[in-house]
Amino acid sequence: MLVMPGNWSKSTVHYWAGRYEGALGHLYSPGSQRGPYAHLPYALDNGRFSCWSRGVAWDEAAYIALLEWAFMAGRDGQRPIWALVPDVVADKEATLTEWDRWTPIVTSFGFPLAFAVQDGMLPKDVPQNAEVVFIGGTTAWKWLQAPVFCQQFPRVHIGRVNSYKRLVFAERCGAESCDCTGWGRGDRKQLAGLQQYLREVAGEQPRIEQSEFAWRAQ
Repeated sequence: MLVMPGNWSKSTVHYWAGRYEGALGHLYSPGSQRGPYAHLPYALDNGRFSCWSRGVAWDEAAYIALLEWAFMAGRDGQRPIWALVPDVVADKEATLTEWDRWTPIVTSFGFPLAFAVQDGMLPKDVPQNAEVVFIGGTTAWKWLQAPVFCQQFPRVHIGRVNSYKRLVFAERCGAESCDCTGWGRGDRKQLAGLQQYLREVAGEQPRIEQSEFAWRAQ
């Protein structure tokens, strides 16, 4: 599973990307893009959840600028592995409306399309032209439904995976990738959890005994 720290470019993530090859990438939100870096595959967030959680208006122009930046970066060979089409947090119908509006725009840049599933959605609601399913929505719904979508789709990304337990849970679900912004914000417990997970994946140390403890992603 590819772990994608959101908007985090300090030396630690570059060091770990070299040490744990293939385990780390980047997720860029509008206005926070940098690089890109050859040793860090990256994807594009749309920034909707962050704006929703802070109660601020979403910046459509900043999202377009992010797409344009990635398009220019792709001319040198490093393209995003997918771009998250704008959604509406916890609103099924509005998200589907946004998909119809934005898909032609994102497609024009040539990026693989990621669809953010929301509360109340079922696998049948995922558009056929979505290449990646991004599990969004509210926290409780997301963790309840993650195994369902991972069983139905080959490429699933889980948003806001901010602890060691949830990293293990996402991996066991079968997610292709996950993200969180908390790892780069100075929370030592979160950072230690990420390093623990990377060490285990690399075989540097045995996995902590999990059983129900991890599967419930508490």
